[in-house]
Amino acid sequence: MKKSIKILSILMMAIMIIMVATPVFAGNTITPIAPTDTGNILTLAGKILGFLQWIALIGGTIIIAILGIKYMMGSLEEKAQYQKSFIPLIVGIVVVMGAVTIANLIVNTFTT
Repeated sequence: MKKSIKILSILMMAIMIIMVATPVFAGNTITPIAPTDTGNILTLAGKILGFLQWIALIGGTIIIAILGIKYMMGSLEEKAQYQKSFIPLIVGIVVVMGAVTIANLIVNTFTT
């Protein structure tokens, strides 16, 4: 099973490299027929990213508060279990916030 996944992933990477490199080495360039207005799309993307960031913040805060209350009220075994569940939660919040921040940085870099 692992060998077939390895072969499949290598094959997919090779196909992606070929697809990206073919227009570059063939001398073909993609030129738009008419200029496109990306202002509306970037505004919408910014709103979506901001919404995702707030959802992650609010949801993470609520879940941490609930787990904190359960941790204070729980027995020793339950406290150990809650401590284990805090780590993936915090990592998930950091990943979502980091991804949204990086996406905002990229959008802001290319809009100015």
